[in-house]
Amino acid sequence: MGMSTIAIIVIVVVVVVILLFVARLITQRRRIAQERERRRREAEAEGHRSMAEGHQQKADELQEKAESEAERAARHEERASEVAPDRD
Repeated sequence: MGMSTIAIIVIVVVVVVILLFVARLITQRRRIAQERERRRREAEAEGHRSMAEGHQQKADELQEKAESEAERAARHEERASEVAPDRD
């Protein structure tokens, strides 16, 4: 084996090691980016769930108020019928 063969083998080994190192770095960065994106989406989803819950509460409150007001209106209509003069 000549000196040039050993040099080529060393160069190939160094290149393979560098390629493996670069591939590992890329994989780690991709994994970190995916984890960040997952956390961001979880936070966004939680925000939407919280907003939906708030809107549902408000809708329930408004529904109860509307029902109460409808009952009051019905009582006033009933009372108006009782006190209205006969139209003969």
